[in-house]
Amino acid sequence: MRTILGCVLVLVVADTAWGELAPDEVAVIAMEASPESRRVAEYYVKARGIPESHVLLLAGQPGVSVSRAVWEDEIRPAIRGWLAEQGLESKIRCLVTCWDVPLKIGKRDPNSPEMVARKQYLAEARESFVAKYDGIVKTLESLGPGAEPADRPAYEVDAPFEQLAKDFDAAVNGLKKRVDAIGSDVEKKQTVAAYEKLLTAAGGGTAVLSLVAKLGDASKASSEALQRLELARGKLQGLQMGLAAIAVLPGSVARDVQILALIEQTSGVLGAIRWTDEQRELLDKNETHASFDSELSLLEWPEYPTFRWTQNLSHYAFQAVSARWPTRMVSRLAAPKVELVEKLIDTSIATEKSGLSGKVYIDARGMSYNPDQPKRGGYGEYDQSLRDLAERLQEHTDLEVVVNNEDKLFGPGECPDAALYCGWYSLAKYVDAFDWRPGAVGYHIASSEATKLRQPGAKVWCNAMLEDGITATLGPVAEPYLAAFPRPDDFFPLLLTGRYTLVETYYRTKPFNSWQMVLVGDPLYNPFKNHPLLDEADLPDRMKGKKP
Repeated sequence: MRTILGCVLVLVVADTAWGELAPDEVAVIAMEASPESRRVAEYYVKARGIPESHVLLLAGQPGVSVSRAVWEDEIRPAIRGWLAEQGLESKIRCLVTCWDVPLKIGKRDPNSPEMVARKQYLAEARESFVAKYDGIVKTLESLGPGAEPADRPAYEVDAPFEQLAKDFDAAVNGLKKRVDAIGSDVEKKQTVAAYEKLLTAAGGGTAVLSLVAKLGDASKASSEALQRLELARGKLQGLQMGLAAIAVLPGSVARDVQILALIEQTSGVLGAIRWTDEQRELLDKNETHASFDSELSLLEWPEYPTFRWTQNLSHYAFQAVSARWPTRMVSRLAAPKVELVEKLIDTSIATEKSGLSGKVYIDARGMSYNPDQPKRGGYGEYDQSLRDLAERLQEHTDLEVVVNNEDKLFGPGECPDAALYCGWYSLAKYVDAFDWRPGAVGYHIASSEATKLRQPGAKVWCNAMLEDGITATLGPVAEPYLAAFPRPDDFFPLLLTGRYTLVETYYRTKPFNSWQMVLVGDPLYNPFKNHPLLDEADLPDRMKGKKP
């Protein structure tokens, strides 16, 4: 188990090195047993001038999915070993997965020893915390003159958190009434001091801080409470840093023990119970599956949690932070037919020379959004991002921008000459509204739209758009939750500056790695390199290190 200090040192303050991706910084992965996969790899390295020695032919059977055990025990070590043998570990910034390389990595075995051990420990930990909490509530109920503790049995180990919190509030309110009736100042202070100790036990240091904030005047708190308050203020930041550091470790009993010890200090017994409930729910959901490409991004990382996602440290929000271990950018060359993949490559190269022209289609839904009460990853936020994108392009470019701000989507044939597109939400049901310009880039915000990249005629959006003529797109291989998508008003403005290739734009704007998203297209594609349409000064303030 790594120490907290070691985890903290994973992140160091530094400027992330960004510059336009070069062909000799790209490595290509194909399946040795698939003639089509090898064909795409050979075609791409020749077209882009990538060294032939940068092609890895991966052993194993082609297929859509691999188990997590195969990924961790066979494929991941094989790719890392090949990079080391070729001396490319510090050279390669981008990996390209070709036709027949697996698209998905399955869930962790729920009956694996580590999963079973965690479930058992968390159940035992909750039982212990509930028993401790039971004592806290009973003591609260017995404090003060005239106290009449409730005659009730001890809490069941699976007592709902909401009921526990409700009982605590009721016990506190009852105590307050009794304290108000105390005539002796000495007795009142003693009772309040006892209450504050119980409050700290139940809610941790944050509860003490909250109490003082509610009082509005720290002088009204007891001297003992003030001492604890000062200590809490000095320790909370360090404790929170410790929690953040341990949270990046892979799930294990040892990790849970450390986290619960810190949570009990910061958030008390109630916080610890709530955290065990959250972890047990995550274990039951077992959201440890991911796209192959997204997991590949963390190829060089040591062990990390596989439940849901890991923050993408290449995102612009982390531009002042770099990881000790590099994040590999990954893009996929895939389409329903091999010939379409080759056309995608050729079109990308040709469009870079001429520039991408045509119309921009933005398909919002007219949803309300309150910037004063933002919800990260909420429907309103993403709908507003679509409208913000339209407004930005209308104000700062000469592009013709067509906006649909109604719940109904663009209909068949309504989007001729389409160069850029972003919209939502037609789940797994492509609407053929578009006449795509050569080199067109776009994506549809919906779940599981990249699940069938190789199936001709499939109506998921990524597949259908590729078949219909789009050159680059992105989407998820399973339910990603909305926050996993790049914000439209991040992705497209950055691409329009011409400063970054397709894959760099994607990694600068996508929130997560080790999750469900896939970028489909030539990673070196830069449609606005020679014909930029947006100045960096016109990017959103949040992308320039300023507050939105």
